[in-house]
Amino acid sequence: MRFIRPVVYSVMAVAIGTGGFLLSSKQAAGSTQIGLQSHPTAYIESNEVGASFKIGGRITEVLVKEGDAVTKGQPLARLQSTELEAKVSQAKAAVALAQGKIAEAQGATATAQAKKQQAAAGVSATEQAAEQQVAQAEAAVKAAQAKVDALHNGARPEEKQQAEIQYQAAQEVYTVAEQNLKRMQTLLEQGLIAQAEVDKVKVSHQEAKAKLELAEQQRNLVNQGPREEEVRGAEALLEQAKAALGLAQAGRAQVLVRQGDVAAAEAAIQQAQGAIQSASSGEQQAKAAQQEAETYQSYTELVAPADGLILSQSAQTGELVGSGFPVFSIQATDAQWAKFYMTEKAVAGLKLNDPVKLKLLATGEEVTGTVKSIAAAPDFAVKKATQTSGETDVRSFGVKIELPKLPDSAVIGMTLQWIGVTEG
Repeated sequence: MRFIRPVVYSVMAVAIGTGGFLLSSKQAAGSTQIGLQSHPTAYIESNEVGASFKIGGRITEVLVKEGDAVTKGQPLARLQSTELEAKVSQAKAAVALAQGKIAEAQGATATAQAKKQQAAAGVSATEQAAEQQVAQAEAAVKAAQAKVDALHNGARPEEKQQAEIQYQAAQEVYTVAEQNLKRMQTLLEQGLIAQAEVDKVKVSHQEAKAKLELAEQQRNLVNQGPREEEVRGAEALLEQAKAALGLAQAGRAQVLVRQGDVAAAEAAIQQAQGAIQSASSGEQQAKAAQQEAETYQSYTELVAPADGLILSQSAQTGELVGSGFPVFSIQATDAQWAKFYMTEKAVAGLKLNDPVKLKLLATGEEVTGTVKSIAAAPDFAVKKATQTSGETDVRSFGVKIELPKLPDSAVIGMTLQWIGVTEG
C-alpha cells in the first residue's frame, strides 16, 4: 500500500504538469495565430482570358508567341479568307450596280421633266399661234369678200369708198401677219415651236403682203371699173382666203397634240421616279449584304481582347480551328488585385474605397491599394473554438484590394502582406 500511494501521486503530478503545458502551448499558439491574422497575406492576381475566332477556318498567320506582351485590339492571328474576300467584292459590285441604276433613273427623271416643261410651253405657244392664224384668215376672207362685192357693184362713189376700206382691211391683215411672223420667229429661236409652223406663218405673211398690194392696185383702178379677169381674180382670192381660214381652224387641233405630249412626259416622270425607288431599295439591300460580308471578313482576324501577356498557344499555322476554340490564353494586365481573408475584428471599420498599405514580401517594397469589395458573409473559419475554452470561431471575410500601380519588380502570383489602412 505504501508503494501504491506514491505512484498515484506521481501520476497526478505528471497529469497536472502535462495539462499546464498544453494550456500554455494553446495560449501561445492562439497568440501566434492572432498575430498572423492581424497581418494576413494574399497573392497578386489578374484575369485570364481566352482569345478565339468568331468563325471557324484554317489558320494562315500567327503573329505572336508565348510570353509576348499584347495590347487590346492587337492582331494575334488570321484565318484563310479567300471566299469571304470574293463575297465582299461581289457585294461591292452589287452596290455599284444599284448606284448606277439610281443615276440612270435620275437622269431619266430630269429628261422627262425637261420634256414636260417644253411641252407645256409648246401648248401655250401653239394655242396663241393658232388663234392668231384664225384671226388673220378671217380678216383675209373679209377683205377678199369685200373685193369681190366691189367689183360686182361697179365703180361707183360708194365703190371708191369700198376700195379704200378694202385697202385698209388688207393693211390690217398685213400688219397682223407681220406681227405674227415676228412672234413665231422669236418662239422658234427659243426652241418652243417647229420650223414648219414658222413656214406656215411666212406663207400667210406673203399672202397678206400680196393682198395688200392687190388692194392698193384695186384702189387705183376703181375709177376705171372692173374687168372680167379682175372679177375672177378677186373671186379666186376669196376662195383662197376661205381655204386659209379652214387651215387655221384645223391648226387648233395641234393644241390637243401638245397637251398629249405633256401627259406623256408626266407619265415618263412617274415611271422614272418608280425606277429610282426600286434602285434605292436595291442599293440598301446591296449595302446590307456588303456590310455583312465585311463583318464576316473581319472575323478572320483574331485580336487581343485585353492588354496582357500570352500565357499559352493552343493552335499552330495550318491547323483548322472551330468557332470559339481558345487559340491563345492571355493574362490580362489592365486590372490586378489581391484577395485577403481577414477576421471579423480586422474587417470591422473597413469601408469601400479605403486606401490600404501593403508590402511585397519578395522585395520588401511598399504597395498601395484600394478596397473594392468586402464579402457580405464569411467564407470559412480560420480557427474552430473548443467546448471548454469559452472561445468563438474565428470567421474569415474576403476583402478584394485593387492594385492600380505595382512596382516593376512585382509579378503575378507574388505575395503581398497586409499592413493596414492608410490614414486620410
